[in-house]
Amino acid sequence: MSSSNQDTIVLIRPTGIMPPHLVLHDFLDEDTVAGLLDYALSHQAEFAPARLRSKKIDPSFRRSTSLRELGRYRDILEKKILAIVPGVAAGLQVTPVKAPDLEIELVAHGDGAFYKRHIDTGTGSYEHASHVRVLSGVYYFYAAPKAFTGGALRLHAIGGDRNENFFVDIEPVRNSLLIFPSWAPHEVMPVSCPSRRFIDSRFAINCWVRCDKSEMDPQEEVRR
Repeated sequence: MSSSNQDTIVLIRPTGIMPPHLVLHDFLDEDTVAGLLDYALSHQAEFAPARLRSKKIDPSFRRSTSLRELGRYRDILEKKILAIVPGVAAGLQVTPVKAPDLEIELVAHGDGAFYKRHIDTGTGSYEHASHVRVLSGVYYFYAAPKAFTGGALRLHAIGGDRNENFFVDIEPVRNSLLIFPSWAPHEVMPVSCPSRRFIDSRFAINCWVRCDKSEMDPQEEVRR
């Protein structure tokens, strides 16, 4: 992991069966952050209703809009995120990834947006997949001053009763990258954006570090 990020990493390791996560603050330089916001605004017409893993659109389960194409910013994010994968995997104590690749989507969460509890791997569609999501990342950015409330990522405990209040909420801090194991159950809490302007949305770039399925540790398969 590069020395520039050493003092911005906060390792949270809750007790019990809470999954670990990392928060990296000031992840990108301010010019890149401003460029990402400009990119999102200039491509507003291309955002479409976000889909589930099944490729279906279900606004009762997930409500937001997304864009898969990030132009030159994909290369910037891919280079920076893949460079820190070894250190992040070690910090989270998950299986090292020998040849990671990155899946990315840009998401806008406006007024009333949310994403109910889910996991990013472990679905039936993975039975015949060649790659598996190992690490999930969410990079947050938005216009200043912040014009929305809510939108925390709620990370749930693994196992147990779904009705138990055993979770941690991670606030969407501007220019921060949140990383956690892809098998961890999580959800995006409802967003309130009174202006309903696109520029005031909670913007996030969802990033999934994937490995070849042959690399998957049996213990990781069990946890999925």
